[in-house]
Amino acid sequence: MAKIHLLDNETINKIAAGEVIENPKSIVKELVENSIDAGADEIIFEIKGGGKDLIRITDNGRGIEKNQVEDAFKRHCTSKIESSDDLNSLYTLGFRGEALASIAAVAHVDMITRTAADLTGTKITIEGGKVVSKEDIGCPVGTTITVTELFFNVPARKKFLKSDASESGNINEVVVSLALSKENISFKYINNGNTAFRTPKTDNLLNTISSLYERDLYNSLLKVNYESDVVKITGFTTNLNYYRGNRKQQIVFVNQRYIKHKRMSYYIEAAYNTMLPKGKYPACFLKIEIDPSLVDVNVHPAKTEVRFQNEELILNEIKRAVFSALHSVSIIKEVKGEDVIKDNRISKNKGSSIFENFKKYESVHNEHSIFDNPAHDEYSNIKLTEIKTEYSENIFEEALEQSIAEEKAIIYEYRNTAEGNDTVPVTELSSQEPYESVQQSFTEIAEDESKLPELSVTGIVMDTYIICENIEKSEMYMIDQHAAHERINYEKFLNQYNSKEIIIQELLIPEVVNLSYEDYQAVMSNGEIYENLGFNLENFGTNAILIISIPNIFRNSNIKEIFYTILDSLKSSNKSNINIELEKIIKNACVKSVKAGDRLHIQEVKALLKDLGKTENPYTCPHGRPVIIKMTKYEIEKMFERIQN
Repeated sequence: MAKIHLLDNETINKIAAGEVIENPKSIVKELVENSIDAGADEIIFEIKGGGKDLIRITDNGRGIEKNQVEDAFKRHCTSKIESSDDLNSLYTLGFRGEALASIAAVAHVDMITRTAADLTGTKITIEGGKVVSKEDIGCPVGTTITVTELFFNVPARKKFLKSDASESGNINEVVVSLALSKENISFKYINNGNTAFRTPKTDNLLNTISSLYERDLYNSLLKVNYESDVVKITGFTTNLNYYRGNRKQQIVFVNQRYIKHKRMSYYIEAAYNTMLPKGKYPACFLKIEIDPSLVDVNVHPAKTEVRFQNEELILNEIKRAVFSALHSVSIIKEVKGEDVIKDNRISKNKGSSIFENFKKYESVHNEHSIFDNPAHDEYSNIKLTEIKTEYSENIFEEALEQSIAEEKAIIYEYRNTAEGNDTVPVTELSSQEPYESVQQSFTEIAEDESKLPELSVTGIVMDTYIICENIEKSEMYMIDQHAAHERINYEKFLNQYNSKEIIIQELLIPEVVNLSYEDYQAVMSNGEIYENLGFNLENFGTNAILIISIPNIFRNSNIKEIFYTILDSLKSSNKSNINIELEKIIKNACVKSVKAGDRLHIQEVKALLKDLGKTENPYTCPHGRPVIIKMTKYEIEKMFERIQN
């Protein structure tokens, strides 16, 4: 048995640092929270290389006294609490006294600080937890901390860091949340030398939101103002005209601390009940004030997880607050006219780079709002970055083969059972079965072209379900026209993508999309993917994109919704397996290309069924829902009790 021995301080500090400092985002969060607790009302944070090369936080807070500078880097040294009793009445963001010690243990740290009472400041350099130098220096009141060479002495941790773009995105998330939590503080964020955003000092959360997010979100906000005996909830939530494909724009603060709480998200969404499309989520910015003794923030070193006493009561109050805001105005969804006017000029996409046409803008930054003048900003020289991703010639081939289990056609047959009516796959129809023309047959496809049996159209119900009959076999079929359309669009788009010949359509009036900084960065990082999918984009100023042309398959769709669907899929995708993720993205986009309730003429129905019969898998939509079900004459007569078992 190995001997038990006491670890040295250096090893202890490295282990402790691993709990607090997981990545560059952790460092930014801890340092900015220290600046807030120091009373700063102006904070500048700068990163390079996703925070792996440089993190610098500058504030105009109270600073640190000369005789306490070294103590600030010792573990469990803090100015926030004095005893365990203080944990029950926390109003500061930090309290453990571990952040600076943990950062200094795994990086090179320079700190310059001065208080108003000192004539000169102090500069201290620490590397791997050891003080390298300390000297007096001239500087303004406040603190500047510079972190470089992150994880230089813990190479195993360094290997787990993500790409610069991913780390920048993670930092942006925490920076935005901090800016929203303190609208009375001006935040300036510099990424690789470019000013990403600057928020104003204000007493109005709306002003901060407008400087961080796109106009569509801003215009959809509803005010939340709710108070009960146990909680006060203020902020904003979105109306029914705005939703996204993930929950990243659900931002909640408890006693000014940014938190993540899955159950809380479910309760927020429950206030919308079934008013949003499936798989879509509202955005919200909620500030919850509660007695500190009723919430435990000491759950995880990151301090983003909390526990509530009487959690069910608190969550129901939040749901009630959002519900009240929603019903304070008309909840009838606003229907707008055509989003874009399309030109019928069609061309082949030969894969030319969309970034060759990106415009450069040079002007002075407007401090008030990113919406004041989208064509003038100081960081419009940020270019959409081309990323190099290796694609196989047929990246969806394997996925398609898996989705078609057998060559024979599997039709979902309606069965009447004692327990109830179920739809189950039971009947196999030979794909080599001869087809004969019948009256009102929807097509004259040769037998080797269609995977569907020969059918005659008898009607459409609910503007959704096509009723067909196979007279020869006495069978009735119901086809979901929207699921069929999804399958057709999916395979058509997939084939065009794999052949690198996506048919594109130029827009007569280009579509302007105003984005948040985070979304803008995501588009820049994935610009080549948009190009390969048939979108021609141009930079249009501060966090704005101009859609010049689109895949022709989406010509009758809501372009912005398709654009955001792809964006949300990219942001939540696994970049290490981009081929599989792209298949999901195309599936999601094709679902959005179909509108429910479209009324089809008989010729359109025939064309739809003809196209469906030509697909590789006409039996399910891209997400696996059945496209077609069958009811035999026997089962129908059994339901009407014309025959007995």
